[in-house]
Amino acid sequence: MNILYSEQSQRTRSAELLVLLFVVLLIGAMIFTTFRSLNVGHLLLAEYFIELAALVVIVKQAVSRYTYTLTDTEFIIEENSFFRKRTFSVKYEDIDGIYAYNRDFLTNLRYRYKYRKCSTSDDRPIWFMVYSITKGKKVQYGRVMLKADDAFYETLEQFVPNRVRVPEADVIFYATVRADAAKQGIDVKEYYESLINSVEE
Repeated sequence: MNILYSEQSQRTRSAELLVLLFVVLLIGAMIFTTFRSLNVGHLLLAEYFIELAALVVIVKQAVSRYTYTLTDTEFIIEENSFFRKRTFSVKYEDIDGIYAYNRDFLTNLRYRYKYRKCSTSDDRPIWFMVYSITKGKKVQYGRVMLKADDAFYETLEQFVPNRVRVPEADVIFYATVRADAAKQGIDVKEYYESLINSVEE
């Protein structure tokens, strides 16, 4: 396995201050909940649970560090946090594309897996990477949130040509073509190229 590119997640002062503000607000909310618990005479466990869960999520996303590695065969993400160390990898041939983050929760794809592999203290733009897991004639989709330098995307594009930092519609189209190709038992790249060529003609 040859490593062609590697980078680590970044921290910015402004993003760290914003995370700190949210942490302070949540701690304030927990103190307020404590006063309310004393007034009503019993612990407000549901509110404590929500506030504590939010605090854990925010801190985890802020302190976690990610290393993106591009090899000659796959994309690897190493995640290090207070809680654990995990490794995620996807082969280039399984990547359907990368498009810019948007707030629209509606999509034509149903994602079986959703991962956030970027830090909230990193102020670079968020991109969604869509990948597929093919099991026979069945295809499941996954989505990963990324933040990286331009050099990362430029290197990745060598292995996933014309599908990195493209419109969401292009990624969804390729993923849909993959599912159709799997049902027919044919190669997705050849099928995709034949569809593109037929449209151009």
